Amino acid sequence: MVFEHEIPQGTKLHFGKSARLKRNIENKACEIFYHNGFEEIITPSFSYFEHQQNFSNRHIIRLSSQNNHQISLRYDSTIDTIRIITKRLGRSTNHQKWFYIQPVFSYPTSEIYQIGAECLDMNELSTIINVGLEILSSFILDAYLQISNAKILHLCINEIGLNIESYNALCVQEVEQKALFMKQILEVNDIESLERFLSIAPMFLRFEVERLIESAKMCKHNRIIIAPLAKPVVDYYDDMVFKVFNANHTLMLGGNYNLQGYECCGFGIYTDNVVDLILQES
Repeated sequence: MVFEHEIPQGTKLHFGKSARLKRNIENKACEIFYHNGFEEIITPSFSYFEHQQNFSNRHIIRLSSQNNHQISLRYDSTIDTIRIITKRLGRSTNHQKWFYIQPVFSYPTSEIYQIGAECLDMNELSTIINVGLEILSSFILDAYLQISNAKILHLCINEIGLNIESYNALCVQEVEQKALFMKQILEVNDIESLERFLSIAPMFLRFEVERLIESAKMCKHNRIIIAPLAKPVVDYYDDMVFKVFNANHTLMLGGNYNLQGYECCGFGIYTDNVVDLILQES
């Protein structure tokens, strides 16, 4: 029996103060995006399942079209945005910076409201990060920015002869015992300690460490954490990766990625988490 007041687990309900907050955040994001040269895109809620090939093992909600094609509810906005811009709109626009405000869905009944941005130029990463921080700082003053370089992790585990699954199974003490440079890099937590590590880093790591230092210094934020060996939460982020968080709330995820043959960068702000945090603090 389903009671009249119940809603499916994982769905979202905003009303009164939370609905007003959500709308204020989205309106402020639009203002900041347009000021920084972004254009808006709203992608379909449905897409062909074959276009979600990057997420074949994820909890995608599948349906069938009238022609018996497999259809899925939008699981990820980044892939559809880049595919539509490059494959469908390629002859209509050469604009490179886009934003969207829309939910994503996952099985069985989860919906997540997001504010996202994508740029078809990975060299704009610092711009992307600073735009995201500007949106968040309009509402949340106490948040940390964590920056990583996924290539450093892969170089390290290759050097010590492990794959990512074996590495994830190790505890910190076991990782430190694999090589001196692993112990040294695990002690890095800010720009200053990363610069000290650079002076003693093995040659195979120095270029990527320098890139991480450069990216961190271009971010306009006073609470930066460097996590050289952090594993990307999103599979297709394969280079510079960043996360903004407060306590247990992840507020924004982003980084560099390669899709459809384009080297891009982008982020997603978790609107529901931002609203929840503001309500808690007030």
